[in-house]
Amino acid sequence: MMRVQADARKGDDWILHTLSDLCLAQGRPETGLAHLDAIAAARGGEEDWELYWIRLPLIAARDGVDEALAQARSHPEGDSWYAASHIAELLAGARRTEEAVAVLRRHPRADRSDLAGYLIDLGRIEEAVAVLHQATPRPLKHPIPAGSDDPPF
Repeated sequence: MMRVQADARKGDDWILHTLSDLCLAQGRPETGLAHLDAIAAARGGEEDWELYWIRLPLIAARDGVDEALAQARSHPEGDSWYAASHIAELLAGARRTEEAVAVLRRHPRADRSDLAGYLIDLGRIEEAVAVLHQATPRPLKHPIPAGSDDPPF
């Protein structure tokens, strides 16, 4: 039933998260991966990162964390700042927290609270506080034209 809903409602990827979590909880990662493969095929074959990262815990459960990391890094978006937090989460879940920190450090735009949390887990409290105090500049999606008082929307 969930697979039918996921096929019909492409914007409702929470269904895929739920399906994947259920497959993991039941010790059936291959079933979850088969569903994701079918959905990817129905959507044209290629998975963007927003869908791809759902499969990482399933791959890790079936083939190991190193294989999941290799596949994540070979994905076209695998070296992006938005993929970094998912890769770091996979590493931290495997008790490879130092590696998770290194991944997030390579991507300054990645979530600072995740980085701080991993640093706290490692007992590096002062460093975590410093990370949280760093400002991360984010560009405006719609910059205001020079000389205009109008909002960008």
